[in-house]
Amino acid sequence: MLELNPSSRSIPQDLVERYRAVDTSSIGHLTTEGYIRNIKAQTKCSRLLGHVVTVTLHGTDGSALYHALINSRPGDVLVISMPNHAEYACWGELRTIAAMIKGVVGIVTNACVTDIRALQDLPFPVFAKGMSSVTTQKSDLGGKINTPAVIDSQEIHPGDMVIGDEDGLFILSPDQSARLIDPVLEKQAQDERKRLELLAKLAESRR
Repeated sequence: MLELNPSSRSIPQDLVERYRAVDTSSIGHLTTEGYIRNIKAQTKCSRLLGHVVTVTLHGTDGSALYHALINSRPGDVLVISMPNHAEYACWGELRTIAAMIKGVVGIVTNACVTDIRALQDLPFPVFAKGMSSVTTQKSDLGGKINTPAVIDSQEIHPGDMVIGDEDGLFILSPDQSARLIDPVLEKQAQDERKRLELLAKLAESRR
């Protein structure tokens, strides 16, 4: 049976927008909390920021993804857990196009993706364990949408915030998001000042 709960957004959009200028490495200088270690960007388009919608698949049945997409909202990120079949691809080209039509801004999964050549050509960030030719089926066995899900041994909740780029991926709770934003922006400002200082010294050394 499919368990489908309403979408939850507990992080204000203006706070999410402040993270648009943030690099994941800046967060990683301050904390490892929320860092997803074993999932990497699989596409050239790797900048990801949005609200979490969790999807837990039942076995190798991907039919819950259809319902997740139907009930998604612009700015959502589907965070897809396949607890026992990480070698299967649960995502590919057609689901990506459908997600883009709905305004979904990216996906994260602890399983695999397929159609990688096509995915590389689409402006849609995909973070996954890897790639596979073996795919999920539509068996209507159920699944869970917007319930706590486990990714990389971390419990993810609907309404959390995803931020990802070519360096890695964080999923932050509302409390973490609010607590980190000012220190992270200050860290980036310090790094920018230091970068300009070093570039000036480099230019001087080459004269």
